[in-house]
Amino acid sequence: MKFFPSRENKKAEGNGRWIRLLIEMALGVALAALFVSVDWEAAIGAAWRMRTSFIDNEIFSVREIKVTAGDKVGGSEIVETAGLSHGMSIWRVDPQAIEKKIARLPWVKQVLVRREFPRRVVIEVEERDAKAIAALGSLYYVDRDGYIFKPVESGERTDLPLLTGLKAQDLQYPAAFTTRQRIREALRLNELIGKEPFALSEIRFLPREGFVAYPVGYRMAIAMGSGDWDDKLKRLRRVLALWKGSEDRLALLDLSFRDQVVARMRKS
Repeated sequence: MKFFPSRENKKAEGNGRWIRLLIEMALGVALAALFVSVDWEAAIGAAWRMRTSFIDNEIFSVREIKVTAGDKVGGSEIVETAGLSHGMSIWRVDPQAIEKKIARLPWVKQVLVRREFPRRVVIEVEERDAKAIAALGSLYYVDRDGYIFKPVESGERTDLPLLTGLKAQDLQYPAAFTTRQRIREALRLNELIGKEPFALSEIRFLPREGFVAYPVGYRMAIAMGSGDWDDKLKRLRRVLALWKGSEDRLALLDLSFRDQVVARMRKS
């Protein structure tokens, strides 16, 4: 989802600015008239009551709350988290404060809240897209940007590649940035291999660099090293073509060496 204002949104925002400008002008005129009064306390009280009557006027009561999101976070949960309700004054809606509240929901990646005067509040939510599951004592979802963002709960999707070999200290400063880069590299490898005749069930992180991949349809492990994925996958295809029908004899294919593939046979 891209948060670019549509023509209708711009028109609504423009109308809102005009309404606010007219109200501010009316308040200014009223205050100017009041402040010529000798009774300053009464003038200030009258100005405050006038402000309150404007804010809580029926014309500004919220009648529509429009929520645009994916399938991970329900509209009712978003509205409840935002603290919004029909009938409240649109002037009492704080878009920035609401965005901070909604952004705390685990599946929320970005959120935009805006008021469309006089009676409408719009909430647009971009959800995270889980691309893998990280094993860190417990299981956690990982998004396409390499962020580990949420524990996997009972009943949730688990048919994603498992990232193993990571440690809790890898997610702490200063290692966190490098770890995130490695996770993104592993996700890219998974996407490329997904175009091959097999998908990956697990990607194991080696201590310093590189990965070992475990395909779903084969019993072998594939030592990928790091980088040069396209060239390595070409070599992998050639080797698998040569061993077609006898793949179960292979325990390991090591692609981490330049221009060659080292095979280790399974013990009979």
